[in-house]
Amino acid sequence: MKRNLLHIWLIFAALLFTTAAPQCAVAQKGKKKPFTVVIDPGHGGVDPGALGRRAKEKVVNMNVSKALAEMIKDEFPEIKVIFTRTTDVKIPLARRAAIANDAKADLFISIHSNAAKSRKAHGCETFTLGAGSSAEAKAAAMYENEVILLEDNFEETYKGFDPRSSESYIIFELIRNHDMEKSIALAEAVQKGMVNSTKLYNRGVSSAGFLVLHKTVMPSILVEVGFISNPTEEKYIASKKGQRELARGIFNGFANYYRNYKKSISGLADTTAPAAKPESKPAAQPAASDDGSTSSSTAKKGTPIFKVQILTAGSKLKAGDKRLKGVKASYYKENGMYKYTYGESSDYDAIAKKRKEISAKFKEAFIVAFIDGKKVNTKEAIEIYRKEK
Repeated sequence: MKRNLLHIWLIFAALLFTTAAPQCAVAQKGKKKPFTVVIDPGHGGVDPGALGRRAKEKVVNMNVSKALAEMIKDEFPEIKVIFTRTTDVKIPLARRAAIANDAKADLFISIHSNAAKSRKAHGCETFTLGAGSSAEAKAAAMYENEVILLEDNFEETYKGFDPRSSESYIIFELIRNHDMEKSIALAEAVQKGMVNSTKLYNRGVSSAGFLVLHKTVMPSILVEVGFISNPTEEKYIASKKGQRELARGIFNGFANYYRNYKKSISGLADTTAPAAKPESKPAAQPAASDDGSTSSSTAKKGTPIFKVQILTAGSKLKAGDKRLKGVKASYYKENGMYKYTYGESSDYDAIAKKRKEISAKFKEAFIVAFIDGKKVNTKEAIEIYRKEK
């Protein structure tokens, strides 16, 4: 067992280094770089991806990706769109991420089609990087990651990572994407767009250990447009109409994210999403306690208030909802989504401890910040906190 843990930590160290390294390649000051989106049509070449009765995942992914690119170029000609592949060829997962990193891309969107043993499984889903928010999410990541077995020298490229071993996925509990909040914001917008455009069953936003996302150094998501293993859904996602509607949904979500991004850099907003104000009557929010928690209503003006975000839902949860796992939580609304938080404090270090405590129940919990009731960039809020401390 000790030997296995040592091996896992060695994998962790190697992957952490290879992930962080490209961040050094930043644009030089004074040079304007166009907003760049990398679209990644999953699979290709000798790797067909999931197979339906007639459709092949690699073909569906490419068609949806091309339609998405056309919509972006038509609506936002100032955006630079890059493909990881434009033809039916096999591209290693590490190379797909490298294309985005080398281009200093602002976003990475990987397009896939889902599959399951049960032909009844259905719906669309959007993923961010993480340890795996459910058994189904972990299974999806394992399936997608197995493509590395088709690559030459995959053991060396991925530092001994075995996509079939659950032990290998421990690293995703230790590594957190530095752009997690932005990735989640993009994922939520895209998922909402797909559901509204297609009326497919909403499987929600999840996290899982996708290698292709782990290697990127910008906000990144992986989209599963539907189940090719479901006969009805296969027919839909393989049709021109279905692919167009899927692309339109992804585009609508992206467009919402991008417009808010432009507002943020012009000084009209503080984050990648519109300023969000907590509800006046939060759900069972605990009162201030001896752990340093401070009520936002009594905080001094301009003081950052930190909270631990644990869950996102499309509608308001009822008291005692099993998804809250017995945790008393508050919520705020953003982009039509209900975002549940645990605790609040003007002391960042106290909230960091709370995040660590609650991570046993919510592995993907992360810290968000508010100033005077408006959501702000967490990193900037931490800087303010450190200066005032």
